[in-house]
Amino acid sequence: MLGLVDDLTNYLKRPYLVRIPEKVDKPFNLLLKLAFICIVMGIGCGMFTGMLIGLKLIPDPGPSVMDHKKMSKILLFIMAVVWAPLSEELLFRAQLRRFTASIAFIALSCGAFLSALIQTDWAYLVSPIIFIILYFVYRYNLARSITLKFEFWKRIFPWHFHLTAICFSLVHLSNYEKGIGLLPLGILYTLPQLAVGLVLGYTRMNYGLKYSFALHAMYNFFPVLLFLSKY
Repeated sequence: MLGLVDDLTNYLKRPYLVRIPEKVDKPFNLLLKLAFICIVMGIGCGMFTGMLIGLKLIPDPGPSVMDHKKMSKILLFIMAVVWAPLSEELLFRAQLRRFTASIAFIALSCGAFLSALIQTDWAYLVSPIIFIILYFVYRYNLARSITLKFEFWKRIFPWHFHLTAICFSLVHLSNYEKGIGLLPLGILYTLPQLAVGLVLGYTRMNYGLKYSFALHAMYNFFPVLLFLSKY
């Protein structure tokens, strides 16, 4: 366990050191260890956020939207343990090993942020424009040289890796009724998702997308059981 924690810590310091996904001899044991790390980090960050709210250093975010949603237990379980991990891993983690897909993610994120900021759906129209600009910059400046492309990716990937985790966490502001209205302090309300997002990114890069999906599902499994027991 300590070796895995050290490996994770070193990777988060230098995420540009991308390795070929490893073949795992005992995948279930690995997932249990990673899930334990996620739970500890999630609880720790949640307690820190709760302390900030309790001390009135940040405003109370209000009730969760789940408190008012009328949904069958089976559907809620499927949404939390299957649909959310699948859709979020495909959106936030799948693109980490594909340069063009990363460009598409950045363009989509810009459109989503602008749409949420001015609360209009048409703001997504900026996404294809941003993608085209970034793609042409890549195609005619970086793609012509493998060395140039590698050096650029080495410099930019740590920023992109952490940006992906931040975007993943901010999406979970939708768990609150106030939603985007919690910005610019939004990241403080979603610190647990940020911490878990970093571990999921590490898992995707070092072991593969199927492992990040399985870990995400395992992590969601425990809190959803607690929620359903009170539902």
